[in-house]
Amino acid sequence: MKALESTSSVLANIVLPVTDGALLVPNAAVAEVTIAGGLSSAIASSFMLGMLMWREQEIPVFSFEGLRDGELPKNLKIRHVAVLHGIGNRAALPFFAVALSGMPHIERLISADVEPLEAQTQPLIHSVVRVGEQRMMIPDWDYMEQQIMAALATAV
Repeated sequence: MKALESTSSVLANIVLPVTDGALLVPNAAVAEVTIAGGLSSAIASSFMLGMLMWREQEIPVFSFEGLRDGELPKNLKIRHVAVLHGIGNRAALPFFAVALSGMPHIERLISADVEPLEAQTQPLIHSVVRVGEQRMMIPDWDYMEQQIMAALATAV
């Protein structure tokens, strides 16, 4: 029974590379990783990149760094996006996508693998952790969704 208990506490997470680091999110939060393709309906924003046609619906694409820092990163190249599930208001924002700087990978972790780090508080970042040698950010999902919905509302 001990072996079953230890394997049930292993959680699958996805590491999403962004320009200056990585996001650590639960596997269940990611619907798909896809090629960015052409973005349409550009939105005047410091973090919104436009809309992407995905599974016969348009979803907003944003830059995590742009939302965090208030401006888009220099030389941002969008090849892949991670399509994320909306959680707070699924009727208004069922899916949205974040621009990636590389290919994501799955990280199977137990709580002992994750070391909380002290970091400057920012509304977008729930916490900063170290996994092995890599420093990662855990985003504040509610804040992300609120900011995306606010940007979409002003674009209409």
